[in-house]
Amino acid sequence: MSTLPANALPSPPAPDAGLGSLDPGLLRFGEFEICPARRTLTRDGEPMRLGSRSFDLLVALCQRPGEILSNQDLMAAAWPNRVVDEGGVRVQIAALRKALGDGQDGRRFITNVPLRGYCFVAAVTAPDADTAPGGLRSVPAHPPVPRPVASRIGALPSALTPLVGRERDVDLVTLRLLERPCVTLVGPGGIGKTSVARAVAQRLSQREGFDVLFVELASLATAARTPMAIASTLGIMASDTDPLPAIAAALRSQPLMLLVLDNCEHVIDGAASTIDYLLAHAPNVRVLCTSRESLRIEGEWVQGLEPLALPPANLAHVDEALRYPAVSLFVERANATARGFQLGDGEVSLVSSICRSLDGIPLAIELAAAAVDIVGLDGLVDRLGIRLALLGRGRRTAAPRQQTMRATLDWSYHLLSADEQSMLAAFSIFKGQFSYAAACAVTGRSKEAVDVGLSGLVSKSLLSTDRSSNPLRYQLLEITREYAAERLAAGDDAPLVALRHAHFLRDLLRTRVDAPPQGQPQPTPRVCEPARWIDDVRQAIQWALSDPQTQTQALGISIAARAAPLYFSLSMLAEFRELAERALEMIDAVDSRIDSDAEDEMHLCEGLGHALWHTRADTGAMATAFRRALVIAEQRQATTSRMRCLWGLWLVCNATGDYAGSRALAERFGEIEATATDASARLSHARMMALGLHLDGDQDRAATFARLILDQPPAINLAAGMGLFQFDQRVAALAVTARIQWMQGRPDAALASAAEAVREAVSLDHALSLCYAIAIGAAPVAMWCGDLALARVWTDLLRQRSQANSLHFWRAFGDTYQQLLDLEDGRSVPGDVFPKPDTDTMLRETLCTVRPSLADDFVLGRARRGESGWCHPELLRVAGERHLAAGDVQAGAAAIKKGIDVSRRQGAISWELRCAMSLVRWSPLLGDEAAHRSELRAVFTRFHEGFATRDLCQAAQLLQPSDPR
Repeated sequence: MSTLPANALPSPPAPDAGLGSLDPGLLRFGEFEICPARRTLTRDGEPMRLGSRSFDLLVALCQRPGEILSNQDLMAAAWPNRVVDEGGVRVQIAALRKALGDGQDGRRFITNVPLRGYCFVAAVTAPDADTAPGGLRSVPAHPPVPRPVASRIGALPSALTPLVGRERDVDLVTLRLLERPCVTLVGPGGIGKTSVARAVAQRLSQREGFDVLFVELASLATAARTPMAIASTLGIMASDTDPLPAIAAALRSQPLMLLVLDNCEHVIDGAASTIDYLLAHAPNVRVLCTSRESLRIEGEWVQGLEPLALPPANLAHVDEALRYPAVSLFVERANATARGFQLGDGEVSLVSSICRSLDGIPLAIELAAAAVDIVGLDGLVDRLGIRLALLGRGRRTAAPRQQTMRATLDWSYHLLSADEQSMLAAFSIFKGQFSYAAACAVTGRSKEAVDVGLSGLVSKSLLSTDRSSNPLRYQLLEITREYAAERLAAGDDAPLVALRHAHFLRDLLRTRVDAPPQGQPQPTPRVCEPARWIDDVRQAIQWALSDPQTQTQALGISIAARAAPLYFSLSMLAEFRELAERALEMIDAVDSRIDSDAEDEMHLCEGLGHALWHTRADTGAMATAFRRALVIAEQRQATTSRMRCLWGLWLVCNATGDYAGSRALAERFGEIEATATDASARLSHARMMALGLHLDGDQDRAATFARLILDQPPAINLAAGMGLFQFDQRVAALAVTARIQWMQGRPDAALASAAEAVREAVSLDHALSLCYAIAIGAAPVAMWCGDLALARVWTDLLRQRSQANSLHFWRAFGDTYQQLLDLEDGRSVPGDVFPKPDTDTMLRETLCTVRPSLADDFVLGRARRGESGWCHPELLRVAGERHLAAGDVQAGAAAIKKGIDVSRRQGAISWELRCAMSLVRWSPLLGDEAAHRSELRAVFTRFHEGFATRDLCQAAQLLQPSDPR
């Protein structure tokens, strides 16, 4: 780990020191100085010999440090108005690197960016008479062309005010990030770490190929939540227990990624371990952290952020004073709040004194400048003097905020009116940004009073505004929020403010939860609008459930019940499951006195059922939760919730192999849907019927319902969209269509539909839809067709996406398909590696249709009882062959012939073909080979495609004339 010494930034010299000796255009990097005007290059003051072309290239690179210059740019600099081969650039760059000692002892000056050009990566400074004290300024990169915001992964937080006095820090950190995988900005609270990080991120986001993800960690309560904060900002589904693989996979999908983690100090262990993992598994990532201490991980560069340069006590002229960043910042902020403020020679001493009293801490300077319009410069000096003298610098072991900021915040707080003080304390309840409506709710005041209070707090720099949002949002700086929270806790209003906060969140979530059911999804943006409230929701639920008052506990349960869409939109399924289970335990407790609302209980059970499906695949607990919710929904005649619950129970039937129940629930859903007005509900019903009928063995009617969805215009399907608990309608319809087409004797069409389902799911970038497309449609169809290579490609994709998004239910499909393919390829032998009867029956039956030897008593018993639905003919055939192998000819022949009859009733010609092939293969034992071959030929002639697939190739071989020998 490397750190910059405290004196890395030169102390300000006398403003006029040494300016007369500067050469115009002189540039310095390391021990080198280059003067373009004199065409000289020196190393430690000793002249160096360098060819003219190499010299011109070095000047071009040094004048645009950190920027990639193309070969055309360099040729124009060294060979103006001439046509030369690009090889000339490579030769001159090689000579230049050798002269500079590039690469020796790990030092780098010039790097090659494949297919793009060359970049000067060392820090470059320029002596300049017009810069701030220190006599050096960083050479800024050539202004890049901004890229559209839509091309970036994460929108940067808005810069509410201009950055003053940190230009060199921004340049230096930018260059460090081009050289090193991780840079940590360290310094005391209020020093400006976030502002510098934001500026660096903004600069890099404008470079071609760079994407930026800005993650604010200030609201996290525990270090363990650090990875999930990143996952939520990325907008991916990740495991609560091990989200890092999913995060690394998402970050690797970008060419170059800058990950900014802001406010790491209170979650330093979680941040360190997270970054260590990501740097090891996502080499395209650069990480910029802000913290009060270093991470202490390999590859980290610690960049100390010092206070702004302060003027000496004897300054008397405005021009001299404004060259010091602390004074410039004070004047800029005072001008923004005090109309007509002018810094004259007479005020220089006072302003300099104020800045020195505040130790050059930017936040303290901003707060002080905001009061100029109220108390004037003289009054400001008096108040700061009293406060600082009273509190001193605090204990040396105290946190930096407590050493330098408490006095400033105490002073700012006491300048507020009583109403403003009360509002500031109340606003500390919010963990992040909050709206005007939220401000009104927690203060309990009239709109007029809130308007006055907000205006006063904003004008005095105690409250920030984010004007990039619509509507306008407010936010306390983190240090201010902590201070205000102490004030709130010290007063009598804390319980009342917390109660108002909880009521506001419950009402906010109520307006979002009354949406179409999970079978009738709506576009994600509307559902996820309150996602920024997740930390407030957590806080409110924890407070309410822990309160001794049962009425307050009921309020917490109500918030939890309405928060299911919020948690699902942020991929926090396991967290919601635990929350819902806790809330239901409180309701069900024997000694419970909680008067919970039945509607809240209904929503809790609905959300719990879906969370269980994705995180545990516990069908028994799922069914219990959905049935409990359905009872309440029926009592309340809640149409939307009734459909939600039927949808959940339908999922349970599909997973457990209750195909008749699946069909019945789909029909029942349709009866309720007929009374609804939402057109998207009809598409959901059509999809349920398509899969339900298919699984129950009615392939022709199933195809009709699937076609209803596929024939809809794209806009209609988009409106039906993807709900929080289901899949894209069109992708799902294509998946079931692929299965139906294969069974109806159209294997080529089936493979085409399967491929289209996968392509569309990939283009949507929706993990659940992709998993469904492969697990239910694409992989089984490829295996039935005998295309094991394609099946393996799709299975690998299924395993990757299910693992990355912690979709355990679908990961079981992927793992099992992989094991099956290994068996088919001869890479392994059968073992106890397949699902047990109490997991996913449909998956077990699918395996047996690919490898009949896997059929066990459980599967064959379902076939004997007529419970196998879609695969009933195939399992009868498998049972018949086993009877024949055991010498029971009568039972074997009867089972296979029954399979033919069932396949004809189902319209499943592919199963009929397999049964007919079995009769031909066993003709030596059964007799009547000619009749069996004739029957196989009759089935074979009904196929019009797929003659390269495995079953048809085998059938054609069986129909070849027998060898007369």
